[in-house]
Amino acid sequence: MKVTLPESAIKTLKDILKDNQERPQNIRVYFAGMGCSGASFGIALDEEREDDMCYDIEGLHFIMSEVEYSKYGDVIIEDTGYGFRVVVENMPENTSSGCGGGCSGCGH
Repeated sequence: MKVTLPESAIKTLKDILKDNQERPQNIRVYFAGMGCSGASFGIALDEEREDDMCYDIEGLHFIMSEVEYSKYGDVIIEDTGYGFRVVVENMPENTSSGCGGGCSGCGH
């Protein structure tokens, strides 16, 4: 497992861990579901599990379930300036049509 992220995200995540020392200090990458814009991934502080893959970078410990890693691959975390965007190597394709495919984003 490999996680790529900019220095700004590393600093922000270290600050979050420092402010939440009573919480687990592992950063879980997880599949959050499918939406109108396709697959969504997130990060959260969580306990490490027996079936987790892990990756350490600059004092940060990332974890991801082995099953999810085998499906989605390596991770890129982008710092958007107002949060994080999590992108995976094997991003699932959006199975809805985007307009009128179950979400009301286009007024259908």
